[in-house]
Amino acid sequence: MTNSKNLGVCIDILLLFLFAPLWARGQAATETKKVDFCRVVASPTDYDRQTLSVEVILWPSEHSLSLYGAACVPKEGYNVTTQAALPEKWESSPNGKKLSEILKRHRSAKVEVVGIFESNGGPYGPDVARFRFSISQIKSASENKARKGG
Repeated sequence: MTNSKNLGVCIDILLLFLFAPLWARGQAATETKKVDFCRVVASPTDYDRQTLSVEVILWPSEHSLSLYGAACVPKEGYNVTTQAALPEKWESSPNGKKLSEILKRHRSAKVEVVGIFESNGGPYGPDVARFRFSISQIKSASENKARKGG
């Protein structure tokens, strides 16, 4: 009985060593890629339909919500306009509540969000943005103290 028990333990350990690298690789593939948003809009086709984690500024307008990287603000001749789409029930999370309070005061917010970037199929939204970022998670939110463009 002891020999068969030892054999079973040895087989379990062997299987663990054989399959652990495969399990780790599978987990790494599902992790969200954290990326500089300015790189995303500079090479939009490289990131199209990918789930990304980005730090951006959310800017409310009369018709929609846009986002941009602090170092790559949309301007004439540099169209990196991006419509932000918030998830359902976004106000129910603590960070969503924080963001809601900021946006209710018509202020911009500095956020870290996870979502899917889209560069094909636009223009998006009533402000005809070039890109869309569909947010699935709000990781952090604070009021943006800087003015747009700086």
